[in-house]
Amino acid sequence: MQTEITLYKSRQRKPGYLGIIFFILISLALLAALCATIYLLLISSNFFKFLISVIVLVLISVFFYGSVKILITCITEQRTPEEEAVEILSITQTGIFNHKTKQQLIWDEISEIQIVDAVLSVTVDLYPEKDFQLHLGDTDVDTDMTRDDFAKLIQGHYKKEIYTYNSPLSCGCGG
Repeated sequence: MQTEITLYKSRQRKPGYLGIIFFILISLALLAALCATIYLLLISSNFFKFLISVIVLVLISVFFYGSVKILITCITEQRTPEEEAVEILSITQTGIFNHKTKQQLIWDEISEIQIVDAVLSVTVDLYPEKDFQLHLGDTDVDTDMTRDDFAKLIQGHYKKEIYTYNSPLSCGCGG
């Protein structure tokens, strides 16, 4: 059984080192602004300047807290170990192997295949318990090929018609 393609669970992208360095620089700049504001707060004798300094101090403190929180999140995500690749679906010359349910579907027993809005639906009339749906956005199919190429790959083995449809993107304007 030679595998044409195996789809894996898509992995979450980790933040890069440039993003971490960027947030380090932002945090240091906000820390310097925080220290300068505290200095102005301590030396100001005018009540109006004191009040403005307190308001600016609170705003800079909020931004500093947010940037440090994002920085810590980026560092912890970068340090987490790579998750192991999880096989989801294999397309072979003999059929489709669903790794989630550990079921092999032979091309002749599949009654219908649909790809509607990036959801692969496989229907087996004789064995309804073997029916499944797979959201292609949860797989790495987009890194290997386009979704049209994926449909053509399946069509090369599956002799019946494959129904594919991608609804157009909506602008949200209700028209």
